[in-house]
Amino acid sequence: MKKSVVSSFDVDHRTLREGLYLRSTYNINEELAVFSWDLRFCAPMDKVPLSAGVVHTIEHLMAYYLRLDEKIGSSIVSFCPMGCQTGFYLSTMNNVTAEDIAEAIRKVYNDVFPLKSTDDIVGLNEIQCGNPALYAIEESNEALARYINILFPEE
Repeated sequence: MKKSVVSSFDVDHRTLREGLYLRSTYNINEELAVFSWDLRFCAPMDKVPLSAGVVHTIEHLMAYYLRLDEKIGSSIVSFCPMGCQTGFYLSTMNNVTAEDIAEAIRKVYNDVFPLKSTDDIVGLNEIQCGNPALYAIEESNEALARYINILFPEE
């Protein structure tokens, strides 16, 4: 297989499991790098992707609340969904570790979840969102609880 210019295309998705992985590092210059993290909620070949509503709901919440985290917030470049609907990409700068990210996700989970209504989903309105009718409260609660168990299996 020819090496791709897209780092995620260089991973054998038949063997990829759920979890948190450093996908790639892009060196901008001698002093600056961007780290691309794979927050994999579902194994790609399990054929059970996240629904569009879950992806949209979790994207809104994580894109907002992770930026408020004292440890990683100022390092975040972007938080975006994977097109295959099996997870999300988090891009960071500076010295952020997988443990830092996992702890920040756990903090969002503890502080924000379980969601009770659309009022709990930041930015879900016609001014701030292109499709505010797309959300999934109960499914998002379940998906994030499963992901927390993947990140912290001992708890």
